[in-house]
Amino acid sequence: MFRSTAIFTLLLSTVCLAAPQEKKAPEPGPYNEQADAKKDLAAAQARAREGHKMVMVIFGGNWCGDCRVLHKTLESADLRDYVTSHFEIVSVDIGKFDKNLDVVKSVGTTLDKGVPAAAFLASDGTVIGVTNNGELEPSRNYGTKQILGFLHEVVDHHKIVKPSATSN
Repeated sequence: MFRSTAIFTLLLSTVCLAAPQEKKAPEPGPYNEQADAKKDLAAAQARAREGHKMVMVIFGGNWCGDCRVLHKTLESADLRDYVTSHFEIVSVDIGKFDKNLDVVKSVGTTLDKGVPAAAFLASDGTVIGVTNNGELEPSRNYGTKQILGFLHEVVDHHKIVKPSATSN
C-alpha cells in the first residue's frame, strides 16, 4: 500500500511538472511606446496651468529597470498624494535612445548620464530644472524618503539635487 501510494505521488508530481505552465502577460510598463510625446506634454502643461502644478517629464523606456522603479516609487502610497498634488507627470519613451529626442532637447534635457532622466517645468512651461547629471539614473538605490526629499527640493527651492543613496 505504501509503495503504490509513493509511486502514485511520484507519477502525479512528474505529470504536474511536465504540464505546460500558463505564461503570465508581462506587466505593462510606464511608457506608452505608441504615445505622441509632444501631444502628451502639451496636455500635461494645460492641466498644470489649470491646477497650478509643475510638470515632471520623465524620459526612459520599459526595458529600463531604474525607470520602472522610479515610476513605482512615485505611485507608492508614501508619495502618491504629494506627487499628484504637485505634479502632472508625462512619461516619454525614448526607445533605445533613438526616439523622441526632439522632446528631450526641447526641455533642455540630455540622456548622456542615462535614464531615467527628468525635466521639471513650471505651470507656464518654463524649465525649472533637469536631471542632466544622472540624479535619477540609479533609482533602484533610492527609497521613498530619498525621492520625496528630491521632489521637495524641486517644489520648494526649484533646485535639482542628487537624492541620498541610503535606504529608507
